[in-house]
Amino acid sequence: MKHRRPGRILYGYVARELISPTLLSLLGLTAVVLAKDLLGYSDLVINRGFGADAVALIAFYQVVPLLTMIFPLAVLMGALFAMGRMGADLEILVLETLGIPATRLAGPFGAFALAMTLVALGLSAMASPWASHSLDRALEEMSKENPGAQIRAGIIHEFGDWQIQAREVSARGDRMKNVLLWVPSLGETIFARSGLLETGEDGSIRVTLEEGRILFSPDEKKQQIGFATMTTMLPESNRPVTRSKEEIRKGASLPELRALAQEEAELEVSYPEALIELHRRISLPVTTLLFGLLAVPLFLSRKEYSRSAGGILGLGVLIAYFGTVQLGNGLIQNGRLSAQAGVWLPNALVAVLAAWLFSSIARRGVFGREFDRQRGGGKRERTPRSTKRGPRRFPLPRYVAGRFLQFALLAFAALLSAYLLIDILDRLQWFARYEASALAIVNFYAARLPVLASRVIPMSLLVATALTASHLAVQGELIGMRACGIPAPKALLPVLVICSLIVPAFFMLNNELVPRASARQDHVKREQIWAASRLGQEAAPIWYRVAGRINQVDHLDSEGGSAEGITFFEMGEDGLPVSRTDAESARHFGRGNWRLREPTRIEWKNEAFRVVEAPRFARLGTTLPAKVDTMHLSVMELRKEIADIESNGLDATALRVDLQVKLATPLACIVLPAIILFFAVGGPPFPASATTLLLSIVLGVGWVLLSGTGASLGYGGALNPLLAGWGPVLVLAALAAYLGLHLRARGQPLSRLGRRTKE
Repeated sequence: MKHRRPGRILYGYVARELISPTLLSLLGLTAVVLAKDLLGYSDLVINRGFGADAVALIAFYQVVPLLTMIFPLAVLMGALFAMGRMGADLEILVLETLGIPATRLAGPFGAFALAMTLVALGLSAMASPWASHSLDRALEEMSKENPGAQIRAGIIHEFGDWQIQAREVSARGDRMKNVLLWVPSLGETIFARSGLLETGEDGSIRVTLEEGRILFSPDEKKQQIGFATMTTMLPESNRPVTRSKEEIRKGASLPELRALAQEEAELEVSYPEALIELHRRISLPVTTLLFGLLAVPLFLSRKEYSRSAGGILGLGVLIAYFGTVQLGNGLIQNGRLSAQAGVWLPNALVAVLAAWLFSSIARRGVFGREFDRQRGGGKRERTPRSTKRGPRRFPLPRYVAGRFLQFALLAFAALLSAYLLIDILDRLQWFARYEASALAIVNFYAARLPVLASRVIPMSLLVATALTASHLAVQGELIGMRACGIPAPKALLPVLVICSLIVPAFFMLNNELVPRASARQDHVKREQIWAASRLGQEAAPIWYRVAGRINQVDHLDSEGGSAEGITFFEMGEDGLPVSRTDAESARHFGRGNWRLREPTRIEWKNEAFRVVEAPRFARLGTTLPAKVDTMHLSVMELRKEIADIESNGLDATALRVDLQVKLATPLACIVLPAIILFFAVGGPPFPASATTLLLSIVLGVGWVLLSGTGASLGYGGALNPLLAGWGPVLVLAALAAYLGLHLRARGQPLSRLGRRTKE
C-alpha cells in the first residue's frame, strides 16, 4: 500500500486534540510550582497592607519566566495524553488502514510543538526580561510603602553585610520584639527588646532599636554598652532593588547577555555564567520542540496502546533529562565541556533518542498491537490455571483501585518531576557559585526529595481522582455500572478508601520525615556547599535559638560534632543577654554535652557585668538547632517551641497557627478528592474530561489560596489559631458533604432508570 501524508484536516484535528491537555498541563504545573508562594501573597494582602491587584501583578511577573521552564514538560505530557487517547479510540489503527503510517503523526505533532516553541522563545527572549524589570519596580514600590513587608519571625534577613532577625514580628511587619542585629564593622551582635522599621525620605529603611545592649567579649576592656534608643539606616536599603549578579543575568535581554558573555570571555572566567544563561534561554524553548517530536515514537514504542501508555516512559525521559542537565553543568564546571556543549547536551541526547526510536519503529505498523477497547479496559484476558479456582472476590473494587493507583503514581511522578526540574534549573548557578561538588548536589537533593514530595501529594491525589473518574466516564464504564444497578459513588468508593489510608501516612511524612529531611538539607547546604566554598567561609555568623539561650556560631559541623568560633548568650526575662561565653571551638561528647576550648565568660553580677571563670563544659543540646522554621519541626517540637516562647512572655500566635495548619493539612488528601469525585460522577450525563481536570486545577489552587488566607488571618489575630488552621479544611469538607448529599438526592432506582431509558 502506498503511504499517504497527513492532510490539512488531520493537522487541524491533531492540533485540537493537543491544545486542551497541553494547556491543562501548563496550568496545572504552573499552579503546583507557584503554590508555595501563594501563602506569602495572601499574607501581603491581609497583614502587610498591600492591595490584591499589586500582589496579583507580582504573581504574574513571577509566572512569566516560570512558563519558559514549564513549556517543555507541558508539551510532552499533552502530546502523550493525546497519543494515548488516539490509541485507545483506535484512531491510530484507522490511520494505518488508510495508508498513513503512525510515524507520520510526527508532522502534526511537530508543527504544534514548533508553535509552542516559538511562544516559549518569545517568553524567554522578551517577556522574561520585561517581567523581571517589572517585578523590580513593583517590589521597589512595595518596599517604599511598607519596609517590613518581607520581614518574618525567626528568619535572618540580610541588608548588605548586615543581618537582622526578630523572634516576634507584628502582622504588618514594622514592629519587632527580641531583635538581633549584626554589624560587621562592630563585629558584635546588638540585642534589643523591640524595634521599629520605617522608610526614610530617600527610600532607605531606618531601624529604631529600643532598650538594647551590646555585650562584648570578656577579652575586651569594656564589657557592655546599654542604650534606651538607637536609630540607624540599614545599608543598601535605599537602593531600588538589591539585585545579585544572578538576578541581573536572569533579567537581561539577549543583547545584554551577549555583552556580558563578551566581558567574561575577556576576563577568561572558568565558569561563564552569562554565556550559559544566553544558551539556556534558547535551549529550553528548543526542548519544547524536541519533546513534542519525541512523544510520537515514545508512545509507538509501547506494545500496548492505552490512554496511559507512554506515561512511564515519559517520566523516565524527564528523569533522564534532569540528570543530563546536571551532568552538563558539572562538565562545564570541571572544564571538560564548553558552555555551549554543556548546555545543549540534554537536547542533543533527546534528539538522538527520538531519531533512534523513529528508526526502530519506522518499519513496523500498529497491526497486531493491543488497544484499550479491544482489551476491555487495559487487561489481557488470561486463562485460569485451574478450573477449581473460584472467581476473584471484589473484581470491581479491585479494578477501580488499580486504575486509581496507576493514575496516582503517574500524577505524583509527573508533578514531582516538574517540581524537581524547575528547582534544579533555579539552583544551577547557585551550585556553580559555591562550587558545589557532584556528591554534595546529590546529597542535597536526596535530602530535599521528601520536602518536595510532601508538597505534591495532595495535588497528585486530586488529579488522580479526576483522571480516574474521567477515564471511566469516557470508556462508558460509569454508564455500564449504572445500568447494572451499581451507583457510580459506590463503585468509586475504593478511591476514597485509599485516600483515607494515605491521610495518616501523609501526616507521618510531614511530622517525621520532612523535619529530618529539612535538617539534613540544611546540613548539606551548610557543611558540604557553604563551608567548602570561599563565599561560605566569609559569611556572617548564624544565630540559633534554643530555650533561654542564643548560640552564635561561625562554623558548625553537626555530623562531626564540632563547632568553630562559638558564642552563646544566656537571655534574661527582658529579652536581653545576662551572660556571654566565648570559645575558640567546641566538641560534642554525648548527650548534648560539649567541651569548650579556651572559654571565657562574663555575666551580670553585683549590678554589673564582670569577668568570671568560664565552665569547660556546656550543655548546648545534641545538635545546635536551626533558626525557627516550622517546616523543620515536628508537632511535638513545635509545641515545645510555643511553650518556650510563651514562657518568656512573647506572642506565639504565628506558631500556633502553623501548628494547627500542620495538623489539618493531611485531611486535604481526602477532602479534595471527595469534592472532585462527587462532581465527576454526578450523571449521566457525566462532565467532560477537560471540565473535570480544569475544575481539579481550580480546586487545588483554591485550596492553597484558602489555606493561605486562613493562616494570614490567624497571623494577624483576626482569626483564632484553631479556626485559622482548620477553617479551610472544614469549608471544603462542607462543600464535599453538600455535593455528596446532592448526589444522593439525585439517585434513582434502577427500574425507574430503565423506564426512562425506554421512553
